[in-house]
Amino acid sequence: MANFTTDGKLCIERELDIANADHQYEDIITRFNILETCEWITDNKYVKVCLQFPDDLLSVSAAIYHEIKKRVNVDLYILGDTSYASCCVDSVAAMHVQGEAVIHYGHSCFTKSNIPVFIILPKSDLNLDIVKKLLLENFKSNDNTELCLFYDAEYEHCKDEIASFWFQNYPQSYVAFIQIEETNHRFLGRIIRNEKNEIVSVDILKQCTCIHIGSRGQTLFNFTVSVPASKWYLLDPKENKVDILEETIWFKRRRFLVEKCKDANIIGILVCKLAGDQTKDIISRMKQLCRVNGKKSYIVSVGKPNVAKLANFPEIDIYVMIACPENDLYNNRDFYKPIVYPFELELAFNSNRESYYNYHVTDYDELLRGKRHYCDISHMKEATDVSLITGNIRETKIQSSEEGSKDLMEKQNWALENIGQNLQERSWKGLEQKLGETEVKRVEEGRKGIPLQYSNEPE
Repeated sequence: MANFTTDGKLCIERELDIANADHQYEDIITRFNILETCEWITDNKYVKVCLQFPDDLLSVSAAIYHEIKKRVNVDLYILGDTSYASCCVDSVAAMHVQGEAVIHYGHSCFTKSNIPVFIILPKSDLNLDIVKKLLLENFKSNDNTELCLFYDAEYEHCKDEIASFWFQNYPQSYVAFIQIEETNHRFLGRIIRNEKNEIVSVDILKQCTCIHIGSRGQTLFNFTVSVPASKWYLLDPKENKVDILEETIWFKRRRFLVEKCKDANIIGILVCKLAGDQTKDIISRMKQLCRVNGKKSYIVSVGKPNVAKLANFPEIDIYVMIACPENDLYNNRDFYKPIVYPFELELAFNSNRESYYNYHVTDYDELLRGKRHYCDISHMKEATDVSLITGNIRETKIQSSEEGSKDLMEKQNWALENIGQNLQERSWKGLEQKLGETEVKRVEEGRKGIPLQYSNEPE
């Protein structure tokens, strides 16, 4: 038996290296904008406020809590395990304690929220000498090439120095500044400004060469696929180099998934974000797209999705995820069924969209009415084409009216009942309350110890 288990003594005597939060962040008040936070709470007269932290900042959460408590008489709650992605404002958890506002710490996706939010962005040291040297060596100001400079949110505290150097050496270029408040020309939490501090439309980037100061990640990825610039470069100050970025392989896979959407008959609308009215609007739009194309759609909300949760719905052919642009589950290939963006479902089911494109829309808010990438839904006649994946003839039965016909409604209800019947016939149905069916038993003493060696485990 010793060959298959570990001696519990090893686990008990093992020493854990606990990081000292105070040592890691020597000046907590400045690093996490404690004074500005207290002023914001006081000015708005909030009584109950939630502090939302990502996992990597939980070690310093208690210290921040006490610093705010010392200065403001307010009820504070620490939100650790968020309902969805940590970059999104967790208004769901805040509602559980009737929170009036949220202080969001760490990386943010800058999406809308239905609760007041004060964002504390991460801060990292930036070697400006290296950045200046790399920019001057790789990009010339006199070659008639328009440039636009982006930077990671962790360098927001250095934006004035970055912009001053940039406009001195590249006066005809632009800078994508972080913009937390919602404005007309805001995209992915950024807004474009020129040397005169004038706001410029994002369409100007089509003729620009864009440079991003920072490291690889989901934020940079969203920029490279969403902004159809002439070229994209990454200036990594930590690696001391400049790389050119291309996402051609990724675009090939997304075009494949658009074809998968056309082949699918049952669409699962996977809800991974609840904050903001725009979430309801995009869900309604996805349902409308499915309805006018004769597809069945079902809303699935399982909290943080994983492979096991979604495997409970084998009847669904493909999922369209309603989540923030920073969500990385779209590229996860462990799921049994593909997961696509709302934009890809639009390309598959909306004939008013271009068939071929050199850009992507990762922020679903851009697809809604009044936004930059909004497009009316066309009501086509019945059509037949060939699947580029299976090679089979694909018949598309599209409804002529937006409301849909009675026959379609009956088919939807029948499909819903059919899926419900399949779930009932399964031997395992997940966690159920079974009120009144469980026998009442006396309280018994449970196991003690650690999983490696319980106290009542036989020798």
